[in-house]
Amino acid sequence: MIKTLFSFLLCLCSIYSITAQYSISYDSTDPVTVVAGQSITLNYTYTASMQVGAQFQIFETDDAGIFGGTTATGTAAAEFPTLDAGTDIMGTITLNIPANFPLSSSLSGTEYRIFGKLGSAANSDATEDADWRIGGTEYPIIIVTSPPYSITYDSANPVSVEAGESITLNYTYSASMDVATQFQIFEADVPGIFGGTTANGTGVLVTPTVTAGTDVATTVTLDIPSDFPASSSLSGTKYYIFGKLSSAENSDASSDADWSVAGEYPEITVSSTLSINDFTAFDRDKLYFNNTSTSLVINDTNEIKSLSIYNIIGKKVFELEDVKNTTNVDLSSLPKGLYIARSDSKFLKFIR
Repeated sequence: MIKTLFSFLLCLCSIYSITAQYSISYDSTDPVTVVAGQSITLNYTYTASMQVGAQFQIFETDDAGIFGGTTATGTAAAEFPTLDAGTDIMGTITLNIPANFPLSSSLSGTEYRIFGKLGSAANSDATEDADWRIGGTEYPIIIVTSPPYSITYDSANPVSVEAGESITLNYTYSASMDVATQFQIFEADVPGIFGGTTANGTGVLVTPTVTAGTDVATTVTLDIPSDFPASSSLSGTKYYIFGKLSSAENSDASSDADWSVAGEYPEITVSSTLSINDFTAFDRDKLYFNNTSTSLVINDTNEIKSLSIYNIIGKKVFELEDVKNTTNVDLSSLPKGLYIARSDSKFLKFIR
């Protein structure tokens, strides 16, 4: 009787060990590429006769078939979901790659592989787990790269502008997707720290979106308010120009691309707006405004070499760098109001 019962239990255990099985296969590309700071979703198929625990992890190794190998710090991008029993179930796993994850190009003698396995508490020995090695020998490769965009500053450094004026800066970018940009003047005591010791009134901010392209040369215009504090009023700090590219696909700001040069942002000097008390009025026979034709009439191009026009709040709204052979400047496009025309050290106040 005892012998019969023992045989029955042994047979039952044998049946259990046969039916309690699981397997997993990797169904995505090999190798696969992901950008630091982004996420990647991988496909797999599994079969399990019981609920199983899964482990998906990026590891660094010098052996394609050994989980761990020579593993570096920071390679623990891992997920541990629990999967229900089923046959030939197609699933996905998302791995979030930290923005500061070491790039594959920075590795020496090793590479990143993706470890995927199924295991169960019913199997106390990890050697009985099932993994997704391709051909039973190698884990799939994952290549971690830098963000797919870059930006460089192409204007002078330092650059100067007068409060109330606008300044147009040149830059070049490459992006494999449409990206958001941010250009901002900030005050800091360190040229490499965006923000740093920031004063009130430094919020000159422009955030256009640029379309994908390679080595695109373009410009950004920053309007400097007429009441913007002049650089000479700063104490222990300076103004710098922050420029960056970013994408919603990169959730971590540290993976954005900026235009700092060797870690430092370009400097901008803001000078104060001169009041008309600092200028001499033009003689009417040399420059005057014609209300009928809504134009400035220039009668002396020897004295008047260039012309700038400002609105009542001190913002430059028109500029003519060379007035040679110009006798009438059409201002019909300007809104009606009070303006000041300036050339060198002389001015004309007029109503449009």
